Amino acid sequence: MNNRIRLSSVQIFVMALAIGLAVASNYFVFPLIEVMARYFGLDVDSSGMLITLTQLAYALGLMFLVPLGDLLDNKKLIVSLYGIVSISALLIALAPNIYLFVAGLLLVGAFCTVAQILMPLAASLTDPEQRGRVIGTLMSGLLLGILLSRTFSGLVAHWWGWRMVYVLGAVMLMLMTLTLQWKLPHVQLERSRSSGYWQTLASVWSLLWRTPLLRQRGVLGALDFCLFSVLWTPLTLLLSNAPYHFSLSTIGLFGLFGALGIFGSNVGGWAADKGRSYAMTVVCALLFLFSWALLYAGGHYLWALISGVILLDFAIQALHICNQSLIYRSDPALKGRIASGYMSMYFIGGVLGSLASAMAYAHVGWNGVAMLGGGIAFLILLCALLFKCEQMS
Repeated sequence: MNNRIRLSSVQIFVMALAIGLAVASNYFVFPLIEVMARYFGLDVDSSGMLITLTQLAYALGLMFLVPLGDLLDNKKLIVSLYGIVSISALLIALAPNIYLFVAGLLLVGAFCTVAQILMPLAASLTDPEQRGRVIGTLMSGLLLGILLSRTFSGLVAHWWGWRMVYVLGAVMLMLMTLTLQWKLPHVQLERSRSSGYWQTLASVWSLLWRTPLLRQRGVLGALDFCLFSVLWTPLTLLLSNAPYHFSLSTIGLFGLFGALGIFGSNVGGWAADKGRSYAMTVVCALLFLFSWALLYAGGHYLWALISGVILLDFAIQALHICNQSLIYRSDPALKGRIASGYMSMYFIGGVLGSLASAMAYAHVGWNGVAMLGGGIAFLILLCALLFKCEQMS
């Protein structure tokens, strides 16, 4: 890596904004699933599968696109992928039938993984003692993108319809593509030229197998994002039906409560920089258990639901930042494969959580979702304790 290149505060801000907007494009659909299902004549009760599809596409993008960061010029790759996301969002906005609509969702889901090429690039250009805080800043952008996308999507759809959400999203993505071309640093990073694309993909999984830290943090990351999906996949259905019966705009505002989890990114980054990642991992596991107790009560009490959402998203982000701060300390030449391996596990966990949550809500209701979340939280605590024992043995 060219050690003379360092990111400015403006570049960090632009990268955080780009990460947030890219991921937001994949989450516009969350508060709209019931409206979109009715529009295209789908079964409303199974509309959560639309979210599962977008998460699956994201996981595939992590596996097959993110490793390109170790093979291709990062700036050209990032700008190109960002441009494809903007065109795909426009396809959703103009889709005349369910087939093109789903195709647009899948394309956005796969190519918005450009965010996970930006993240390790920034980490590789940051001094080790500041890496946790920089990653925390970038993850704050990602978190705000995920959660404020719901607020934006719900409000715009309420006033102008769901298609306008994607029209405005496509415009913002196109503007960001131009901004990245202007502001993103052009760097020559160390990378292996001897490996081809398929060899690089294979090396992602061999890297996971032979690196205990990456493997352990990948498992914790998968369970971490699994909890996120377990909460947010059926939340729209809970809020739109008894006992709440909220409108689209009100449901969208719930993203503001989840966005308070941004403080978890800052705390997680601080803990990683201070060498307290394990302690923070255990604290997060305990917070998960408590938050799902609140969310169980949230099926009937709004104050418990809001408190549980805030606490859960705080702990999710804190654990995620601890994980990333630890795994990005290794070889910059492997940053794409490290990101691909960890984030593939992370979003596979999200897909499984989304699928399990949709099934739990369809068959048992919100109480089943809360019990599922509590069980996963307990599993995270057991994994944290087990991995600590492995490190000491």
